[in-house]
Formats: sequence, structure tokens, C-alpha cells
Amino acid sequence: MDDEIRERNARAKQRQIAFFEALPQALRDEEDSIPVVVRAMNASSRSKLQRIYRLADAIMEHREPFVACKKGCADCCHMNITISTEEAARIGAASGRTVVKLLNSVQRETSAFAGIPCPFLEAGAACSIYADRPLVCRNHASFDEDAKLCNPNLMNDVRMPVVNYAGIEEAFGSLVLASKNSVLADIRDFFFFF
Repeated sequence: MDDEIRERNARAKQRQIAFFEALPQALRDEEDSIPVVVRAMNASSRSKLQRIYRLADAIMEHREPFVACKKGCADCCHMNITISTEEAARIGAASGRTVVKLLNSVQRETSAFAGIPCPFLEAGAACSIYADRPLVCRNHASFDEDAKLCNPNLMNDVRMPVVNYAGIEEAFGSLVLASKNSVLADIRDFFFFF
């Protein structure tokens, strides 16, 4: 399987490069400048988060031809999903679910939730909070040609190319750091569904 993984990885890298080449320059420029824009905004954390989400969604619209991710595929919903307090509040408001108040960030092993579905996954393949899904879900994508290696039994053992949205991540990080009560934890820590 090692040869197959190397070959798949090489093809995924080519798809990733093709995605970057197809991404409009205006979006690349906006992604580069988003940290400065968000820090300069005289707005609520909610508004800043919405600005970050809009950019992530705009970029996502261009990646569909290059990724294995399709409607109905939910393998990535069976892995760790780290979110912020701000995102948990947004999800709680949208879903009507009670948010567990966490006083400290919770860092988990990469494999901690491998195979355990997100508490907002319905019917095994539909996200019940899709419009309000966290940034990690908006940014996640597999550049492989299919979802074979996304299987929860393999996802933490095989490393495939991923997109590093440095500007978006920096803007999100500054948003989290600016909030004195913000913590990071898995979505399952904020919402008990077990």
C-alpha cells in the first residue's frame, strides 16, 4: 500500500497545485490581507468571524473540481473538530443546543475522535449546521481523487496535501486571542451528545 499512497499523494499534490493556479488572484490577495483587515475592523467578534467565514467560503467555491469532497461524504466528520468559544456560541444559537462553558482549552490527541461522528452529523452524511459550521470544516478538503484514504481507520495514518490558509488562520487566531474568555476544544467538548 505504500507505493499506492505515494502515487496518490503525488497526484493529490498536482491537484492542489492546479487548485492554487485556478484560484483568482483577487481571492489570493484577499486571503493574504485578511489578518490586517480583521484586526482593523471596529466590529464584534461575531462580525469578524463572519468576514473570515465569507472568505473561506469564497475560496471553497473554487476547489470543487480538485477535491474528493462531495455532498454526502462525511468521513471528515469522524475526526477531531477543534473550534473556538465564539464558534461554539454561534453553533449553539443556530442549533438551539446548550453550549458547555469551558474554562480552559482542551487539546486532544489527533486520533481522539477517529471514527466518532460529529454531534451535528445527521443520517450519517448530512451536516445539520452546515451554514454555521466552524472554520476547520470550511477549510478541510482532500485533494485525493476519491475518499478512500479519508476513512476514519486511515485518516490519521496517511498524510495527504492540504491547503494552508495562512491569512485566514492568522485572522482567526487573532480573533481568538483578542477575546479574553476564548478557548479552543473539540466540538464534542462544547456539545455533549454521547
